[in-house]
Amino acid sequence: MNRLTRIVADDLQDDEVTSLVEYLTAMTAGQIAQHKRVIEVNGLTNKKIKFLLHKFLYTRHLSDYGVLDTAGNFEIVHLKPEMKQSEQHETLSPTMLPESIGLGGLPRWGKPSDMIEWEGKPPTYENSLQEEVRLPSYENC
Repeated sequence: MNRLTRIVADDLQDDEVTSLVEYLTAMTAGQIAQHKRVIEVNGLTNKKIKFLLHKFLYTRHLSDYGVLDTAGNFEIVHLKPEMKQSEQHETLSPTMLPESIGLGGLPRWGKPSDMIEWEGKPPTYENSLQEEVRLPSYENC
């Protein structure tokens, strides 16, 4: 369905909005009009407009921005990174063992009897693994 579609780019800077209008004009044959930070597009499907908006953001390395589609109108929004939590709960600490947070009976990958203590040195290989493999000689054949 080709109808008038609005693109609200309030979060973009003025030069980026101008670049977006130039990009849309170069990439499509639709009618494009700019009113400050609102761009009106006529003659393109919403799917094509959304594709071009994503492509513009990608080629301009604007990964901090996203396209919001609301009832056929688009808005380019600045994605705010998640705030880092200053405090972590004790149960979420990655250094805690399962036994210390009440999950005592979790299975392990190996049995305790299978664990080998290296005592500061890696295990040595057996002589049979280090022997050179000798192939039969076919010179006399």
